[in-house]
Amino acid sequence: MKIPEISKSYTHLFCLIIVNLILAFYFTLRKHKFTFLLYLILFFFLGVMRYLSFTFIADDNIKNYDNQEITLTGIICQMPKIRQDSAGIYHLTYVVDTKSIKQKEEKTTTGKVYLYQKQKNLDNLAKINDTISATGTIRLIQNYHNPNLVDRELSAQEEGIYATFSIGKQNLKILNTSDKFSLQEFCYQIEQSFLQSMYQTMPKNDANMIFAMLFGGYNIEKDILEAYSITGIIHILSVSGSHISLISLFLLSLGKFLHLPRFFNLILLLILIIFYTILCGASVPVMRASIMGLLSIIALYLEEKSTAQHLLSIIALILLLFDPLLLFNISFQLSFASTAGLVYLMPILRSKLNKLKLPSLLIDNLALTMSAQIFAFPIIIWYFTSLSLSSLLANLIIIPLLEILIILGLIAFILGFIFPFITKILFIFASLILSISNEATFLLTKIPFASIYVPPLDFPAILIYYSLIFITLNIKIRKYLYLLLQKYKFITYICSISLIIFSCYFMIKPSPLQIHFIDVGQGDACLIITPHQHSILIDTGGSINSDFDIGSYVDLPYLHHYGINKLDYLILSHADADHSGGANSILQKIPVNHLIITDEDKDLYAKILKLPLNNPLLAKAIVAKENTAFNLEDIHFQFLQNDEKENLKSSNDSSNVLKLTYHNFSVLFTGDLPQTQEKYLLNKNIASTILKVAHHGSKTSSSQEFLEHVRPQLAIISVGKYNSFGHPSKEVLDRLNNLPTKILRTDEKGAIVIYTDGYNYSLKTFLN
Repeated sequence: MKIPEISKSYTHLFCLIIVNLILAFYFTLRKHKFTFLLYLILFFFLGVMRYLSFTFIADDNIKNYDNQEITLTGIICQMPKIRQDSAGIYHLTYVVDTKSIKQKEEKTTTGKVYLYQKQKNLDNLAKINDTISATGTIRLIQNYHNPNLVDRELSAQEEGIYATFSIGKQNLKILNTSDKFSLQEFCYQIEQSFLQSMYQTMPKNDANMIFAMLFGGYNIEKDILEAYSITGIIHILSVSGSHISLISLFLLSLGKFLHLPRFFNLILLLILIIFYTILCGASVPVMRASIMGLLSIIALYLEEKSTAQHLLSIIALILLLFDPLLLFNISFQLSFASTAGLVYLMPILRSKLNKLKLPSLLIDNLALTMSAQIFAFPIIIWYFTSLSLSSLLANLIIIPLLEILIILGLIAFILGFIFPFITKILFIFASLILSISNEATFLLTKIPFASIYVPPLDFPAILIYYSLIFITLNIKIRKYLYLLLQKYKFITYICSISLIIFSCYFMIKPSPLQIHFIDVGQGDACLIITPHQHSILIDTGGSINSDFDIGSYVDLPYLHHYGINKLDYLILSHADADHSGGANSILQKIPVNHLIITDEDKDLYAKILKLPLNNPLLAKAIVAKENTAFNLEDIHFQFLQNDEKENLKSSNDSSNVLKLTYHNFSVLFTGDLPQTQEKYLLNKNIASTILKVAHHGSKTSSSQEFLEHVRPQLAIISVGKYNSFGHPSKEVLDRLNNLPTKILRTDEKGAIVIYTDGYNYSLKTFLN
């Protein structure tokens, strides 16, 4: 039997675990007061071992066939997710457990893939446990590698999914139809039958939204998603720990009303929650939500607070030991932080609020919302860079309505099998409650400061935040620290003064100029932040053949992460979608003082910006000409266009070329300028420290003569992995390598940030 390489490499770690286990056992027998430390160290070593096993990729894993065309054989392990686009084409996503691949010869494989297929109709759908075969290209799961975005790669790997497999409109061959009973398929058919009955009674959008609340999914209108996000209640739109808590509370209250024995009631609750979890697909996130939701209820019902705290710690450690990648999972982070808030802080807040003589229901809601938000605060602002001040009102007004709606929906689901007429009446009430809730949510988004920007905390700040909470909640620690400070007053004063001086130094210290090359896939987007926080965005990225809004989901989160809530300039190098496709969302969401475009037909910009031709913004747009220039602080921006350009055959030919100069440092931004137009710049001062390589490294740009005139120290190529154009081309890479030029690419490094004082520069990449 072959021993896995990971076992050979980490034998010493295994030996440490054995030694630590023996010591822990000995300390336990001796009842030593530091026994718990040995168990913590033991857990840490076990966690490291488990993490290494999770990240270890076997030789036969499907991930090792990246970017290769293969014929894949595997077994369907989830019901397909189906989406219909505006053209009526169905987009199907299967999860396939791979068994073998065939290129020149057949090889066995392990690991799961997302299989994407397009169909004109829903004939020939594969089902769970069907063995299928298909031909296509294996590609790794892609993520935009920018700060504060949820990592799709890790989330998929948590479920054992390592790659994507797109077969387009090719046929999916079903080799063997399984006759086995599938609980997941059975539940799926029940859910779909329930959804169809909802469609017959209420508007389709209402049905989709209620269905998403009950069983998960996000087939919901964009404006509603945004409104729920602003008010901080978006978690209610998918199955989460709060759903399980709500159902548990309802069942416990019902059992109390019916005078059921407490133990019997808890067993019944456990059975029903397991059934609900299976009905929702029993996916990893749903099971985790069930565990956290049940823990919240148990914590609230346990009389001993310390027991609830120990239970939370034990369950969290077990979950992390089972799946170490949970540590990086936003769902687990928020669920754990919110549950910790309920366990540690809610009882204290509830006792304080009781002094206000408010109704108990109001006090419970306030205490629950505030405790969960206080503990989850650093995580929320890291991912979303905003704090919802309307959240408290939303939790007091809207959440109770939606909780009633969820309970009504679940009752309708159960009664649908026996009393279809009563179910329809409940659907009508649910639709009415949803309409009221949505209108109330939209109103809350319009109140002043409904959502405010909060800069994300770095790791030391997060550590200090939770340390302060821990000290505040622990009386013994507070008393001990107070006595310690009293005992060492002089040292305390010295440390306090040093901290103040240190803080003042960083406040008055000159900030560097920052140039950010954002990872927008196959496109361009560059953010410039001046020392005094003026901001310029050059291009936005985007795609012609995709509904994905890169402005909303990539550009704006990036801007907010760096504290940018308005733009002094938005410069579009030309009107192609991969440079200007995200501009519409940016123009709608944040103030833009100046819009600069090229001398192209305004119809092109109206189309790409999704604006009417008579829009005032387009009328005010500045058309960049040769020597159009502006200054921000000590930074000079100049366009190097030539009014005598000839043979402009495409939008690329019209690309703006912009040079940034800051003391002895300069950057040349070239859009998609082709070689035919580069010759007009050779008699200009284009020598630059950094070059943004034109057209994503296409061989039709960046001639040897042009590059020799620029002679950059650093060349940045903004390009998407797996792009269909072959960018960057080998010819351009060879030309750059012939110069003393370092090359960085966004598909390899993610977001690239340059810091400079105008004389020297340093850089940081998201993927180190």
